[in-house]
Amino acid sequence: MHIVIRRKFSPVLIAVLLLFFVEQHARAYTDPGSGALLWQIVAAGFVGVMFYIRKILGWFRRKPQERGHND
Repeated sequence: MHIVIRRKFSPVLIAVLLLFFVEQHARAYTDPGSGALLWQIVAAGFVGVMFYIRKILGWFRRKPQERGHND
């Protein structure tokens, strides 16, 4: 039994691959403050998501009477 695997390349993937093979001068500058700002945004987002997940898990772990259900 012979199985043929066909790969379909999306236009986005082809565009990204072409960008890697076409060389151009960047003509841009990123100062160290911009890099630090990006890292700060990533770290704050991670901490915020973890806090939100912790709150949701705590809500599920409480007894139904504490959640406000009167069953």
